[in-house]
Amino acid sequence: MNIRQCYETLGLKPEATMKEIKQAYRKLALLYHPDKDSSDGNETKFKQILDAYQTLRLHHKTELRTTTKFTDLYPEDAVASYEQAEALIAKQNYEEAIVFYDKALERLPRYENAWLKKGDALSRLKRHEEALGCYEKVLQINPESTDAWNLKGVCLSDLKKYNESLECFDEATLLNPMHYAAWNFMGVCFFNLRKLEKALGCFDKAIKIKPDFAVAWHNKGGVLMRMGKKKEAEKCYEKTKKLRQ
Repeated sequence: MNIRQCYETLGLKPEATMKEIKQAYRKLALLYHPDKDSSDGNETKFKQILDAYQTLRLHHKTELRTTTKFTDLYPEDAVASYEQAEALIAKQNYEEAIVFYDKALERLPRYENAWLKKGDALSRLKRHEEALGCYEKVLQINPESTDAWNLKGVCLSDLKKYNESLECFDEATLLNPMHYAAWNFMGVCFFNLRKLEKALGCFDKAIKIKPDFAVAWHNKGGVLMRMGKKKEAEKCYEKTKKLRQ
């Protein structure tokens, strides 16, 4: 699709803002998503809507990049702090890494990746409420961050706030239907809520997207075992074992 066709697919005029594009996409995606309505032709229509949205989003980002001023580029000391934090994360030194993420954020308070990585480090230290604050910062800067929606969902799941967690995974999979990790975590939430059929559906989606996703195969086995389908469960566990070898 060319840019004009993308606007037409979303029912918009070429002068539409990114906010209007997102609102139109969300409205149409909820209407035509195959999980909401499996009528003939809906999957094709949904793919067209998703393609149009992603094309326009990339188009807008490209335009923003071309108008960026040199003074908006990252200062050298902030980059150095971020890189030091990344090196510490690789060594699993999360407490020290957070100090350097904070130094980077002092100079670049809207550096969404630093907020995201700081949140992940806090989550690993079980400081979930602080981590949630970081993910909220990311979503204020970029409401379309699938990683932030996903990690926020994981954090809420760790806090056993499964219904709130599911809302986050809904956002992540709406923005990126191929986000297999979010589908897997969504399945875990449904499993914990004892909604086994829905959990099974989520794990199947994750496996369809990434057939070698051992964790999803293992989780699917757990659901099937809970449902009393022992033979099917054992096949999943066997698949998991082969993938992990």
